[in-house]
Amino acid sequence: FNAAISWVRASAMKKRGTGVAVAQERSEEGSGRTAVSTVSGSGGEAAQPQKKVKKEPPQPGRREKRNPPANESPPLASAMLAPSPARAMAIVPEPKAKRRRRTMDGIAWALSEVRNQLENICDVEGVRDLLSRFPECVLLGGIAARRELMAGLLGETAVAQAASAVLVQPGMRQPIALELRCSNADLGHPQAPEAESWLRGVQNATQQALGQRLKLESLRLRLSAAGCANLDVVDLPEKCSMLAEPPLKIEEMRLKHMGSSCNLLVCLEQGPPLELCKRFDPQLVRTLLVGAAASSVCSGGDDSLPASILCGPDAATCLEERFSSLCRERAPQWLSSLERLEGRLMKSSKEARELAHKESTLELLSKARYAGFSFGRALQEVIQGTPGCNAGASTLEEELLDFAASAAMGHCGAGDFLLGQDAAAAAAAVFESFGGVEGYTTYLRNEVKIPGADVALNGGASWRRLLAEVEVAVRLAHPPQESLKNFAVAAICAGGTGMHGHQRWEDVSSKLMLTIAFEPLVLRLRYVTARVIWLLRQQKLAVSEWMSFLAEGPGARISSPLFTQHLTAMRSSPVVRDLVYGAFDDAVGAVGEQLMKNLMGTLTAACINPEIMLRPRTDPDLDLTVEKEQKDCEMNGKEKGKELDPLRKRREARQRVAQEMRKRSGPELCGLPAQLQDRIFDPKDVKSSAPLVVRKLHKAFGTLAGILATQAYAFADASLTSLSRREVDEAMNGIDFSPEQRRILEARHQELYDVAKEVDGRLESVKKCLSTLRNAR
Repeated sequence: FNAAISWVRASAMKKRGTGVAVAQERSEEGSGRTAVSTVSGSGGEAAQPQKKVKKEPPQPGRREKRNPPANESPPLASAMLAPSPARAMAIVPEPKAKRRRRTMDGIAWALSEVRNQLENICDVEGVRDLLSRFPECVLLGGIAARRELMAGLLGETAVAQAASAVLVQPGMRQPIALELRCSNADLGHPQAPEAESWLRGVQNATQQALGQRLKLESLRLRLSAAGCANLDVVDLPEKCSMLAEPPLKIEEMRLKHMGSSCNLLVCLEQGPPLELCKRFDPQLVRTLLVGAAASSVCSGGDDSLPASILCGPDAATCLEERFSSLCRERAPQWLSSLERLEGRLMKSSKEARELAHKESTLELLSKARYAGFSFGRALQEVIQGTPGCNAGASTLEEELLDFAASAAMGHCGAGDFLLGQDAAAAAAAVFESFGGVEGYTTYLRNEVKIPGADVALNGGASWRRLLAEVEVAVRLAHPPQESLKNFAVAAICAGGTGMHGHQRWEDVSSKLMLTIAFEPLVLRLRYVTARVIWLLRQQKLAVSEWMSFLAEGPGARISSPLFTQHLTAMRSSPVVRDLVYGAFDDAVGAVGEQLMKNLMGTLTAACINPEIMLRPRTDPDLDLTVEKEQKDCEMNGKEKGKELDPLRKRREARQRVAQEMRKRSGPELCGLPAQLQDRIFDPKDVKSSAPLVVRKLHKAFGTLAGILATQAYAFADASLTSLSRREVDEAMNGIDFSPEQRRILEARHQELYDVAKEVDGRLESVKKCLSTLRNAR
């Protein structure tokens, strides 16, 4: 009987082995107490068979130790603690189980690789949350107990004892997060150079955690050595013993690390540490009892258990296995999160590469040129008139007020031929004669009766109204009164001796014409050019609305879809829009410059030689019947049946030439009276001849103003045709960046390219994490 009892106890001890107690509170049926189960930690190897020895029967006053239940839970934690003489108790030694050999390619190493990759991209959305879900073992207990456990986790060496004294000390004011990994690095004796260097590195790394001020962020270290456990540990700083309540930061640390449902709580002692565990884990589901806490729970307050059960190497192995099993349980969740993150990064990478390609200089130039060609075609449609397009529509008064405001700000200039201040002066000169824009508009509406003055127009309709308005503006030009008052002085200054002798009155009148008429008419020509340039530039808004109208209205069925595509490109890219608008403004400036040159040529020629302008017009003979009869007579040698008289024919030709010469050289030629024609200029005759010359200059000025008004209308209308059919296409085809713009855009493209590379790097990191977790054992 005694032998049977001895064999049963030996078998029970073999099943139990050595391990760590895990407190799991679950209510049993029919009882109100909490059942506590212990978990085996044999490391996967069977214990050596023990020799059966006859033993004495148990004493009546001694209680037997309870055997573990048959349905044991998997190992939850492990600890690498060398047996301490202070904790070792003298009981019957139990058989040692063969421990599992630690490797360097387990789930813990994979977790470190994943953490390294994710910490480099922690600014990506969702990465910090994923990092916070990685499990860690939070140590709870006194400094001595934590230091002893830390030494066991680092390995059963003297170097581990020294390192644990550095890592766990009273002065720590910051959480220490340790990634303990097993490696081939055998540190050997503490006095060895490798061991001293390793300890020095640990001491230097933990210096920043010492001090007086508490820090919430964790100090993360990775320690690897031969025989080290493969798990993550967090050691929290202790509260000051003089304070009844822990500081706020201590509570925040506890809430962060102990309150996380992903972490394991390793309780080393009874009392406050266990109460703290129950506070954050009331059911003790994720609480591991090690050391004194495990002894109290497993033995039920009876005799002490051996050190191998409390904190031995087998317990460390079980703790490591529990950490590994927990990581494997949660690995599918991590993989799911990483796959979602991979999908988002792949989409971001594609978008970043497309954006970098779109922002390249060649792509922007190509888009701008194609959009510019469509813009020119749309301009032709808007000028011809389009119903339903009301962008930029305004009445004549509103249009002139906007023009006056733009001219005053210097926005109506175009290049060197028309400066902004010159355009402003020309507009002010026109409006000043009527007391302002309102008076000028009233005159045009009531006296001239310009069509559509009170109707809001845009496009081709507003262009026709502008042509009528600028023609009136040129015809209203008049010589300045100051020049007419100083006529005598100007005439004397114009007189003198030239290359062909003394000046004649005809020469003096030409000089006076240039002095009196040139400046006021130049102002009107500048006004015409400024008005044309300003109105054409305002058509950009109407053209853009017409292009957008095609995308939304029924016009999309009969128009090219390129209008909509190119409008989208202009709206999505400010660079493309600015290039197209800038090229259009340059084209408008080109036609404005040509208009100014044409009008200035007429003005200069007329002022230099007004006789040509005032020369009577020769009426051509368009009676073709008479000419045909004459040719028939010449061929037949007869005129109505009679012989043609050669003498008579020559006499009629001489008469016709003489009559033409008298007409061209008559007094109507320059408007001067007969007494002043072919007469040398004499300053004494200025006073008596001034009224006659002034009358002649007034007539010449009015004639020249009428000619310029007609030409302004014609040239301006022709400039619009030139703009829409040739100038716009040439300007759009010549779109290019300035050196400064090119430098800025290339820098922008390089920046976007770097962003795309960074996104690709982050995507590669996530792919590495997925591969590492999938291949982890």
